[in-house]
Amino acid sequence: MRIGIIPEGFADANVIKAIVKKLMGYDGADMRILRPEEAFDETDLQAMNFSNWQLVFESCKDESFLGAFFDSLEGDAMLIVHVDTAERGLVGFDVNEPQRTKGVDYATYAEYLRHNVIAKINTLVAEAYHDRIAYAIAVEETDAWLIPLFENKAGDTASHARAKETLAKLISADKKRVKAFVDSEHKSLDYVKLGAELAKELKICRKRNKSLDLFCLDIESRNQVNI
Repeated sequence: MRIGIIPEGFADANVIKAIVKKLMGYDGADMRILRPEEAFDETDLQAMNFSNWQLVFESCKDESFLGAFFDSLEGDAMLIVHVDTAERGLVGFDVNEPQRTKGVDYATYAEYLRHNVIAKINTLVAEAYHDRIAYAIAVEETDAWLIPLFENKAGDTASHARAKETLAKLISADKKRVKAFVDSEHKSLDYVKLGAELAKELKICRKRNKSLDLFCLDIESRNQVNI
């Protein structure tokens, strides 16, 4: 099976690739980022206004673009669509429910929110492709999927409203973590290494983040079909 990924950004794509390789036993050669092209540099991405949910939605609406991916490949193909939910209330995203409230059950919250975001995206995607898409819906950000690697607390890590900042703080507090997971040249987190670490500890991380677990279940169910 060939797998295409439409992510919000390259950091998200590296995390998703690591999860899929772990669950499906696929080589990275079987997966590619569809938009933007992996060869583009940071200047190109800024010019395209990439790395946001709007471009993901535009890609999903582009029937000729999706058709070119599915129809040009021999055999089965699966598309993974990723969006974070942190900006879901903005105009154009328009997914307002359920609301984050004090004492919310984050497992139930993640299930309902995932359902509502998928329903939104399905209004954009041609019906012929609905069954061929897996959804990586991260509550609030994919960074929340990585937090269990460094924080051993009870509760779903979606409770961190600023997951990216929380993850960076957890890593920066330990020199060994900084050495292992920070790209010193670019002074940013190394999501290739973080994705690989997540794959190693995926069972534990799934227990701490329901939206991660739901994405994994989606991938596992599709893998069973193709065994």
